Amino acid sequence: MARKKKEETTPPVALPKAAPATRVTASVPSVALLIDGENTIIPDQMAYVLVEAGRMGGVTIRQVYGNWTAPSMQTWKKYVAHYELEQVGNRSGQNATDIALVIGAMDLLTRGIKHFCLVAGDSDYVPLVSRLRQDGCTVLVIGSSAASQALKEVSSKFLSIDQLLPQTAVSVSPPAATSSSSQIPKLSKLLIQAYQSVAQKQKTEWVLLSQIGLALRQQNPTFEATYGKKNLSELIQQCNGDFETRKRASGNGQVEEMRLRSKRS
Repeated sequence: MARKKKEETTPPVALPKAAPATRVTASVPSVALLIDGENTIIPDQMAYVLVEAGRMGGVTIRQVYGNWTAPSMQTWKKYVAHYELEQVGNRSGQNATDIALVIGAMDLLTRGIKHFCLVAGDSDYVPLVSRLRQDGCTVLVIGSSAASQALKEVSSKFLSIDQLLPQTAVSVSPPAATSSSSQIPKLSKLLIQAYQSVAQKQKTEWVLLSQIGLALRQQNPTFEATYGKKNLSELIQQCNGDFETRKRASGNGQVEEMRLRSKRS
């Protein structure tokens, strides 16, 4: 068998190896991984997601749903080939992605799929997960810690993105202390660097807090060990007004965004 060439788009961070989407035997259940790409910013954590989904069986179906012409989906494109993801959707309009994912899941159910890994956080998916479980399916839901509580409760199992990441650096560190006034300038500097990194890549002023969190962990792996696993918005509020935040409607839920304040003269 010829060796698979390394993709130029391989993520720059070190990630665990994820098994390719190979054909599975009858004794190994087939798992469908369905991702809401518009409301779940996790492309550089795909390997961890695949490892967790793979605990249920062979992840033979790997679909990312979204409007692929939208700016929010561009980050996903460099990971499609690397993780053998199928691009699904490409329609604009409110709830278009949610509807497409629900239809896709029900189609897979009729084809005999009984194990699903849903990467999302929107309460719109509660009826879908409930329906799948009524048919005897196992539904693992992966999302942010701020995901819908109803979605967490209806799933067979819920895992936050943070739970998937290696915890070795945190476990060997002493208990994190509350951010003191002496830490604020350093905290502010780290947040500014993370914000500028994301804002320059996406060429936008307002960026999602979830993307800032990813950038912080990439730039400073010991960030949580130093400042604790606080809500990011709480840390931002400690930075002497360097940033401003807002909540924006997304589907039937909300996402939180931030931007760097203009320097006063």
